[in-house]
Amino acid sequence: MAKLRHQRSVSKLYLRDGSSSAKLNALEQLATGQGIEVVRCEKNMLDELSGHGAHQGVVAEYSPRSASQGRTIRQVVKGIDTDNALILILDHLQDPQNLGACLRTAECAGVDAVILPRHSACPVNQTVIKVASGAVESLNILSVSNIVNALEVLKKNGFWVYGTCDSGEAELFETDFRGRVALVIGGEGRGMKRLVAEACDMLVRIPLLGELESLNASVATGVCLFEIRRQFAASRQ
Repeated sequence: MAKLRHQRSVSKLYLRDGSSSAKLNALEQLATGQGIEVVRCEKNMLDELSGHGAHQGVVAEYSPRSASQGRTIRQVVKGIDTDNALILILDHLQDPQNLGACLRTAECAGVDAVILPRHSACPVNQTVIKVASGAVESLNILSVSNIVNALEVLKKNGFWVYGTCDSGEAELFETDFRGRVALVIGGEGRGMKRLVAEACDMLVRIPLLGELESLNASVATGVCLFEIRRQFAASRQ
């Protein structure tokens, strides 16, 4: 459903012939209203189109595009005019499930942009797109060749850069997040790269009460983003 709302992504919709479920009928109506071609076909064709995966009677043909495709980081940042801006930087995540979950969380938290490294990291592939559940199409996602340089651009545009690590000098819930915030989440296992950590204005940690030493990257992303959003909302009261 989310993909259909971003018409620029979907070119054709395949629905199981003979099915009259309310959900499939709603999908067909939405697609038709947006000028998207709808094809009714047999289950075996849907099986083939989906690579014999779970399709629930519907397969979409689309080419996902980020809302910021073709724009530079300077152009995107220039277009962010809110005082409480929030940008997420994912430093070399390798797991597509993690990356997709982070993007979905970022969209739900209303981040203004997500910055990803262009090399040595998981690409935005079909697994990421599926796990993100439509977030790829609505987020401003930027791929950069150098994370450290991107952080310097953010600083020059009034952002305070916070990195997350288990040795951070301040606890997340005791940190005062104000103004324009850029949050860096490190990759699985090794966390942030050394130069990225050194480029941050402050390193923060999530207090853990169990025996494990770290959270999953996507869980940490959710905890941090919504704490920042909570503080943004409190500052406006």
